[in-house]
Amino acid sequence: MLVPFFPKKEFAEYCAVNEWRNFKAEPIDLYVFIDKWLVGMRKDGIKPSIFPTNEDSVMVEIDVMLNDINNELENY
Repeated sequence: MLVPFFPKKEFAEYCAVNEWRNFKAEPIDLYVFIDKWLVGMRKDGIKPSIFPTNEDSVMVEIDVMLNDINNELENY
């Protein structure tokens, strides 16, 4: 199972068609995303799909994503 995540609300709204048309885009705090979503998804065997489009999607391994986020946070 994949769960889609988007960098901006507008992108999520653009992809909210067909079976997704009744869903609403909501922002997620970065630390909630890391501590709740990614950790919980890893436990449940769910993968994040980052910035999917109506035609394609990229699945990212959670450990890779956590490593990339932590490396980026070191810049701040």
